[in-house]
Amino acid sequence: MSLYAELQTAKSEEDVKDAYIKAIGLKGYSKNLIDIQTKEVWFEAKDTAKHSTYKMFTQLLHYVQVALNTNEYIPPILCVIDTQKAAIMRSEEVIPFLAKKTIKWGKSASAFSQDALDTVSTYIGTHFVSFKLQTHEKEFISTIKEAIRTGVIVRTNITPDNLKQVFDKWVTMIGREINGIKDEEYALLFYADIMHDGTFSTHSNLSAQLLHRDGAPVFMLGGKVYELNSHEGYRRFWAIYQKPPKEEYRNYLLERRDSLIPCNERIFKGAYYTPLIVVDKSYDLLSSTLGIN
Repeated sequence: MSLYAELQTAKSEEDVKDAYIKAIGLKGYSKNLIDIQTKEVWFEAKDTAKHSTYKMFTQLLHYVQVALNTNEYIPPILCVIDTQKAAIMRSEEVIPFLAKKTIKWGKSASAFSQDALDTVSTYIGTHFVSFKLQTHEKEFISTIKEAIRTGVIVRTNITPDNLKQVFDKWVTMIGREINGIKDEEYALLFYADIMHDGTFSTHSNLSAQLLHRDGAPVFMLGGKVYELNSHEGYRRFWAIYQKPPKEEYRNYLLERRDSLIPCNERIFKGAYYTPLIVVDKSYDLLSSTLGIN
């Protein structure tokens, strides 16, 4: 059973903790005031999804503040979890902020003040990586495992094996926020986005371009500029994935563009058609049996 599926049957906070411990394969953990505690990571857990990521981090950072004030050990990674979502942040991103001791904390970690929530939320917004477990369970598990191993939050690479899954998530999180784009044009903008390092494109002959206007991403296609209605999905997507793809994959990924054309268009053009859910499952089984490539 997947982590997400198991969390949907959780009846208590202890069930939530145990599901994550099992999925991540945590060793040497304890359950105390800090919900799950290891040398590498502290977790704040909730048994419902009604608490925002900001509220959960505010509660967890209360414990970090106490440890900082008493010169106790603080792990390199902080993580908040519930039945629907998870988020990870490096301690070093917030320790200098907490060291100023300007936050007006409440009486306890769970009874934080509105001022504490507002102050923490304003600061941490660009420092944590969040995951929606229904669609990003694998990415969360691989990211937290690597963070525990190295103390660093490593983003997921885009490879031939996960291209279709990444594209589908890009359309949901970014593509749908772009006004005036046809379904068959999503792939053009997707490649313009992933084949860009934030300053330069990896290829000069792409049909679309990623630009930045006043610090915000915009796309150009056919001489027309397309803006995003919201940048939150863009931020969350690129908090998970590494761009651009590794150089060894880039040309091959571009050659796979036809696999991203909408199903009805591929069928109309006479391409051999296998349902994408079958393709995705096949890739998962091939990867687990044969390894990468």
